Amino acid sequence: PPPEISSEQFYETDPARGFARGFAIQTVSPLPIGWAEHVLADGHWGQALREYMRDYNHWYALGALSELLPRAENRVTVATGVQDSHGLPVARMDYTQCDNDRRNIAMARRTLGEILEAADAQDILAIDRDAHLVGGCAMGSAPETSVVDSDHRVWDTPNLFIADGSVMPTQGSANPALTIMALSSRRAERLDSKRVGELAGSQRADAADRISVGRGTQVGRVTT
Repeated sequence: PPPEISSEQFYETDPARGFARGFAIQTVSPLPIGWAEHVLADGHWGQALREYMRDYNHWYALGALSELLPRAENRVTVATGVQDSHGLPVARMDYTQCDNDRRNIAMARRTLGEILEAADAQDILAIDRDAHLVGGCAMGSAPETSVVDSDHRVWDTPNLFIADGSVMPTQGSANPALTIMALSSRRAERLDSKRVGELAGSQRADAADRISVGRGTQVGRVTT
């Protein structure tokens, strides 16, 4: 498989850049099917696509992961007056980029271009790729500004916990898989420890009940 190299030189906020947060750079180096998808996304088809695929081994791909700011305007709500085939309300997703996001992405594009030009690249394609969708059920310290608390519990539904990527207000400039696994493991451990505590308490209560019943029976026998 293609190699993977990453750089976090531009990861943290640098006031001199004029925007908050930053981006990470990764080698993408897609397999042929992925490369075909990139070329198609850039509008190439037919003979042009065949030529790009013929030269696959001569292409080198870089990608940037820009950290987009968590904003209240970007959210998932229930659509008003719209239902699915089962008569249930459907989700409405609102997403826009703010000026900070656009400046971040623009610098990431320029930086990737400068790296490729320094490597004497003869042809450069700039392709918008996908993103990791996170933040739909953001974690926070107050129900007015978040969906779950620091224990993954939904504020207005005490017996509902969420432990996937949606609780992350931002994914930073990195793939979120390991963080999602860590959050899920943390939540599972807390649920397990709580369950163990409840079972222990229940067992103690059952034992106390059995002792009380025994004593009551004994007293009854003495009374008769």
